Amino acid sequence: MITLAVDTSTQIASVALLTENSYEERLIDGHFSPSEDLLEEIGKLLERASIKMQDLELLAVTKGPGSFTGLRIAMSSLKGIASALSIPLVSVPTLSVITEAVGIYQGAILAVIDAKKKKFYLSMKKGGESIIEDRDGNAEDIIPILRKETSPILVTGPDALLFAEKVMAIDDSIPLMIDSMSPRNLSRALITLALEKYRMHGADDIGEGPVYIRRSDAEEALERKMKERQNG
Repeated sequence: MITLAVDTSTQIASVALLTENSYEERLIDGHFSPSEDLLEEIGKLLERASIKMQDLELLAVTKGPGSFTGLRIAMSSLKGIASALSIPLVSVPTLSVITEAVGIYQGAILAVIDAKKKKFYLSMKKGGESIIEDRDGNAEDIIPILRKETSPILVTGPDALLFAEKVMAIDDSIPLMIDSMSPRNLSRALITLALEKYRMHGADDIGEGPVYIRRSDAEEALERKMKERQNG
């Protein structure tokens, strides 16, 4: 299937286009604004592959957790294309894509994204089974789980080094191995999981949106104001 994949859930964006005869992916680390640059990058990919937007057969996007702004813009942009051209859209959890991108690893894989405010979005899988479901937490929260592993835990994701340092500062006896290839382009893993999900479950429901796990700053600010009014 001719598939367009987009991930803007972290500070490193990736876009890719898979056709019957070609594959191109772009990893963008730096000055990239999803609201201003995403559609332009998509247009360039399509032009180089001599593909029109209406030729696309599947749209794939990461659904979070991750950057509130990046997730919202990528999801809304692809939803707009899907709705206008009747192209199926499939969204995949970001941490699952990060884990899939590692490939074959026999031990536990810990995927992490810096969630700011001294916390991380994280999940851990081993042999295809979830040990830690997608959550918003810090090193202290999962130390007891990590201590149960006797073989090296592969820490991956754009902020693998930062998280590993925090764990080691608490307990340097925990067997951690930082993924030397992180951060990496997630496009192929995203396409693989999206195709698998589409074949098994079909396209996303039109009402499905990003998964944030944590409330946005705006939501927290609104709650504080409501409490202040109630207490005032």
